[in-house]
Amino acid sequence: MSEIKVQSHATNLVSASDGSYLPLKSGNMPYSKANSINELRSVLVDLLDVVECFQTVTKKDASRLEMMGKAYVKQDQNAGQKIS
Repeated sequence: MSEIKVQSHATNLVSASDGSYLPLKSGNMPYSKANSINELRSVLVDLLDVVECFQTVTKKDASRLEMMGKAYVKQDQNAGQKIS
């Protein structure tokens, strides 16, 4: 029969509840396949870049839609005046 050591996991859980457990503080991630915090950081930076690009695109689309809406309102008013 093998012995299961839960003491270290229990202390990690206790320290996690008070905020002193920092698994990424040492610069690596022991339970990940990449085993590197640097890869995680670079992926997060790439994600932020993509989100910023998406934000600029949606702002441009919003302004275009607003201009199109105003143009349609103007055309509707002109058509309404011609009809009546």
